[in-house]
Amino acid sequence: MAWLDPQWFTPEALAAEWRRKDVRKWLIGVITATVVLMLLCQPETAPTALFIDSVGIDVFLMLLEVQLLVALVLCRDQLMDFLRTAYASDGALGTVMRKTVALGRNMREAMRGSFRE
Repeated sequence: MAWLDPQWFTPEALAAEWRRKDVRKWLIGVITATVVLMLLCQPETAPTALFIDSVGIDVFLMLLEVQLLVALVLCRDQLMDFLRTAYASDGALGTVMRKTVALGRNMREAMRGSFRE
């Protein structure tokens, strides 16, 4: 059946085509094309757009996730020192962190029945 054939646009033909189509692969292709076209609008991001076009958006996002995990592992000690300092401080962040921990602890104790009279 030709693409512009009017029989193709019947509800039955469209439903059959939709059932046959791999939606995940099609959606990744649409997202990749959209991101590449948006990045090609700016000359500074053209190399990134060409890279995404060559490997695909799913591989590009996987590489970004790996880079984020490596950065978190490398900065783990500094992040933990910051969080310990913030927890002990009297600022808003320290208060929110302590209240969150206390809320979880009190909920656990309440579920165990420690607050019954």
